[in-house]
Amino acid sequence: MANTGHGEHDELADPPAMRVWWAGLHAPTDLEAVRPHATEDLATLRALRAVVRGLALRNNGIDVRVDAAGLDRLTLRPDLRGSPSLLADGPDGLVRDVCAATVTALLRATARPGWPRLKACRGTDCRWVFIDSSRNTSRRWCDMAVCGNRAKSASFRTRRSASEPVA
Repeated sequence: MANTGHGEHDELADPPAMRVWWAGLHAPTDLEAVRPHATEDLATLRALRAVVRGLALRNNGIDVRVDAAGLDRLTLRPDLRGSPSLLADGPDGLVRDVCAATVTALLRATARPGWPRLKACRGTDCRWVFIDSSRNTSRRWCDMAVCGNRAKSASFRTRRSASEPVA
């Protein structure tokens, strides 16, 4: 969910794209439950994606405002049968199920000691969400060869131009 919409391809661009994304996860559900013009549902999914990315950015030391207002129309209730989880209230639909499953997973993750390892890349043009598997939880970028190198090169250029004498 957090890594949908990078580059030119957004898996949450429209209902057909979202159906393809969900089908690719091999999750059991009725793909026809997505209404053909569900712009409100897609806005809810995009808001949830922004919340997850915002929390992951916070875990990477970037102070961002996490705005959950886009989730206000999502009503969830606890399901205590079996493993505790959340169910969406309201009419059945794929988007509500995706949101309930994502919020359930997010709440479970925040309660675990490994939660700080869920991070978003510091690259301003990236923001890919990843698991920091470094020993001391110090990883900053999704890929050192790309985003890390770009950031370090920019920092070097800034330092070098600041130290050069003015002609």
